[in-house]
Amino acid sequence: MESHKPRCQVDPSWATNQATFGGGFVLDQEDGNSISGSFGRNQVLSPIHAEFQSLLWAMGNSLRLGQESMHFESDCLQMVKLIEEEEYWLSLASELDEFFHLRSLFTLFFFSFIHREFNSRADLLSKDARMKNSEFFHVNIFVHPGLAQVNPPGPV
Repeated sequence: MESHKPRCQVDPSWATNQATFGGGFVLDQEDGNSISGSFGRNQVLSPIHAEFQSLLWAMGNSLRLGQESMHFESDCLQMVKLIEEEEYWLSLASELDEFFHLRSLFTLFFFSFIHREFNSRADLLSKDARMKNSEFFHVNIFVHPGLAQVNPPGPV
């Protein structure tokens, strides 16, 4: 499998008759470090809505982290085709509007399909998030040891 970096793999976990769904992402940086995140949110209408919500959250986090060039990957072929063909589904109007807005903020943006077997990290994060059955979000930002200070100067 060819690896594009930086890349961000995304996945949701949605189940019928649950109050929440979960989402997760793993962002692999060019320097070999990774950033991961997960969230739990109120249930959405369908799995494709959950897919879009997870992608939008990952895109927003990528931009907040200063990553304006990104290769996003999802194991949802339906969403990838929707975006590639720029189809407009009325039921996804707000998600699509937000997607096109966020995409315009990237200097380089790629989005492609990845087989489920290669998306296990984001999948596990999203399933764990859904099982918490609550609303939350968490981003685990790794600080390179060369950038961390053992004794910060002055009062904290």
